[in-house]
Amino acid sequence: MAQIVFKYKYMCESNVYLKKDGTEELIFSEVMRIVPEGNNEYTLIGLMGDTKRVKGVIREINLLGHKIIFEEV
Repeated sequence: MAQIVFKYKYMCESNVYLKKDGTEELIFSEVMRIVPEGNNEYTLIGLMGDTKRVKGVIREINLLGHKIIFEEV
C-alpha cells in the first residue's frame, strides 16, 4: 500500500497578508476562520482564539500554500 507524505506539517491554518502599494505585509498568522462582516470588512480568528479585523477585498486564497491575500480598498 502506498504511503501519502504531506509536504506541510499543519493542514488547517493560513497566514493572512494585506497588499498595499504592491507590497504584501503579513498581518496575521495561523488564521483558522475568516468571517465576513460586510462593507469589505472581515474578522480573522486565530488558532488560539485571538481576533483581528481587516478591511479589504480578497485577492487570492492559496490553500496548499496556506496563504490568503487581501488588498486594501
